[in-house]
Amino acid sequence: MTTTVLAYLLIICYFIIERFLRKGKKAISLKAGESDRGSSQLIWISGLFGIFLVMSAPILNAYQFGYWNSAYIGWVGILLTLGGLILRYWAAKILGEFYTRTLQIVEGQRIVDRGPYSIIRHPGYLGTLGMEIGASLPVSNWAVLLVIAIVGVLSRVYRIQAEEEMLETSFEEQYKVYLEKTWRLIPFIY
Repeated sequence: MTTTVLAYLLIICYFIIERFLRKGKKAISLKAGESDRGSSQLIWISGLFGIFLVMSAPILNAYQFGYWNSAYIGWVGILLTLGGLILRYWAAKILGEFYTRTLQIVEGQRIVDRGPYSIIRHPGYLGTLGMEIGASLPVSNWAVLLVIAIVGVLSRVYRIQAEEEMLETSFEEQYKVYLEKTWRLIPFIY
């Protein structure tokens, strides 16, 4: 129960931190750029669906649907959620004014290749995926974990494809050079 409450608190922390990291009108705008292809809505729906599942897990557990009993896994989930939150914060802080809610190019934007971006092209997405999967572990439900993992991975793969197409169109050769020296999401895997 303690880990479940901590997971809920970390989700709340995420939304508070997200609001303070956004700099400028474009950063807080919900208006998608041409290249967004609905990916911003998909990410939001995926995230809200994940929160709904995490919140409804105690009900599923009461009916023994997908329930497992392991406090240890709950603490692993808290660490994963916290690590994801830290990675998301770090990635957003490095992007600064280029950190936007939707896919769009901000005036004066350039390729950022410092901090986590020197290894991974999309550390913010890795952070939120880690948070979602991590938050699903303390609720002790394998069905919730499975659905969150599948929906989270699929929505991010779509978003990454749209974002990389936008960046390659906008930055051409400079982005191709960056592609050569970084991983999309997980080093040595993807």
